[in-house]
Amino acid sequence: MEVKDYCKAMLAEVTAWKEKLEAMKKVADTYGSKEKEKILPLIGQLEQEVTTAQVRVDQLKTECPSDWSPMKNELDDLFGTIGSSVDRAWKDLPPGNVGG
Repeated sequence: MEVKDYCKAMLAEVTAWKEKLEAMKKVADTYGSKEKEKILPLIGQLEQEVTTAQVRVDQLKTECPSDWSPMKNELDDLFGTIGSSVDRAWKDLPPGNVGG
């Protein structure tokens, strides 16, 4: 896989995670303050991880290094962490408050 193709794929991944975070924020907005206190720190952490991934993708796209495998490994790990965190966050959301 070429670096340009990888960057395009990772940019799509970052966009998808941003959309999921927005959905989580909308769900969290329907909660009371006690429930929000539990979920907002996790959403904040996820936003930081997605921002870090965005920066890495932009850096990879701009610098286009000949050996980009270390950055690819870092991004793959980061997206794995984000995926696990998002799954955990959705499970932690209190049931019955989702507004369809």
